[in-house]
Amino acid sequence: MLIEKMMTVLHGYFEKMEEDGLKVTVPHGADTEHELSLDIYINRCEKQITLQTNESYSLWVNTEGASTVASIAAETCFGARHGLETLSQLISWDYAFGSLIMQTSATIIDAPAYPHRGLMVDTARNFISLEKLLHIIDGLAHDKMNTLHLHLSDANSFPFDSKRVPQMAKYGAYSPRKVYSFEDLKELGEYANVRGVRIIPEIDAPAHAGNGWQWGSEYGLGDLALCVNESPRSQGACYDPPCGILNPVNNYTYDVLESIYFDLMQALNPDMFHMGGDEVRFNCWNNTNEITEWMTLNGLSRTEEDFFHLWKYFQNTSLQRVDNVFGRDTPVILWTSSLTDQVAVNGHLDPGRYIIQVWSGSRDFTIPRLYYTGYRLIFSNVDAWYLDCGYGSWVGDGLNSCAPYKSWQVMYDNDLDYLMRGFGIRPDPGKILGGEAAMWSEQVDDATIDGKIWPRLSAVAERLWSNLPERWRFAERRFVHHRERMLLKGIMGDAVQPLWCHQNEGFCYN
Repeated sequence: MLIEKMMTVLHGYFEKMEEDGLKVTVPHGADTEHELSLDIYINRCEKQITLQTNESYSLWVNTEGASTVASIAAETCFGARHGLETLSQLISWDYAFGSLIMQTSATIIDAPAYPHRGLMVDTARNFISLEKLLHIIDGLAHDKMNTLHLHLSDANSFPFDSKRVPQMAKYGAYSPRKVYSFEDLKELGEYANVRGVRIIPEIDAPAHAGNGWQWGSEYGLGDLALCVNESPRSQGACYDPPCGILNPVNNYTYDVLESIYFDLMQALNPDMFHMGGDEVRFNCWNNTNEITEWMTLNGLSRTEEDFFHLWKYFQNTSLQRVDNVFGRDTPVILWTSSLTDQVAVNGHLDPGRYIIQVWSGSRDFTIPRLYYTGYRLIFSNVDAWYLDCGYGSWVGDGLNSCAPYKSWQVMYDNDLDYLMRGFGIRPDPGKILGGEAAMWSEQVDDATIDGKIWPRLSAVAERLWSNLPERWRFAERRFVHHRERMLLKGIMGDAVQPLWCHQNEGFCYN
């Protein structure tokens, strides 16, 4: 059963700290072994976590003599899993005793503030191995984050080895070793589900698509993508190298997309699907005869408005292919872009189907327009929740484009209610779904990703789970302690302060 697998995971946490497992010494210097028993009450056990899953739980801890009883009650297995996670946080390693110690009495009634709490990992700029993704899921589970959004493709590479379209990885992967097989993604999804994490795959389109799409002409399908591997300097076809954008007037492009969607559906069975949709520049389409001839035949000229019409044509046609695979009940996500800016004014994308992921700054006035148009929103605003900012530029000198570095304090204080009130909006809880920290991988790979994600992601996690009215100063002590707790569980986050500060609480705080 699912709950038994969750219990096995919990037991494994303790084994990392003490080989004897659940033998705990109580505080106050007791020198006898202490037993912990656990009762779990669940109303129903859903097979898969979704956006609608009830994740609430209650936890009671009571101690009599040399025995402690922990009781967890939850509506679902996934709520119970969070209760188990909290229970593990009430147990820690005491170096003075040389044993585990735990809280002897507690009553906790808990539920998340937002249903969508996640991390986006870019696996295309630099490849992130399956082993590392599994490790990241462990960290997400410890932070009660319930979403891993995989940016699976970009102009740089296409690492998914599709069963139906094997040419994609053959032409697009960095090497045969830097690919995800169908079985890899299936394993990832199952591993994540046991830990209360869902996987949302993203195939970015129509822009950010190049390597992996070059094979069309060789196989008689024509050009599936255009301007592949061109420099942004040559005709301004993209923002960063390499360029590449899908061919929206080639029907085979949509056939290939549908095949990829079908493989992802079978491997991951996601409850939501991300269609990308950001940073489209029209220069490449405007300089391609196949595109401009099609536009002329369809009564379009070459104005910006006409190219937006072409982009909407691509979006609507590719959405039909998503619906063929996932069905019309599956919500789809788009990044904010010049298209959503226009849509916020003129409509055209159904708010009942699309969720908009906001990556623009928190003062972008497109946000209230999208909200009032009826879209549900996920926040990854670049001025607070981008994990890659503030490092040296990877194209030229200076700092990268989203500098400065976003500290854990900035991430913690990104209160979505406060953000919306800045626009004069008291938000409807059903329309602000939550958020994701974004780990773009231009300067990240397996060797460096842990320290760039943690411990800052834990600050995002508390904001999205608890959403307390307090600012970072009130969270600092427990944040520093949580980072130490994560280290014991194998999550190697960057140091926040000298260890002396953790051992002498109150001396390093303003």
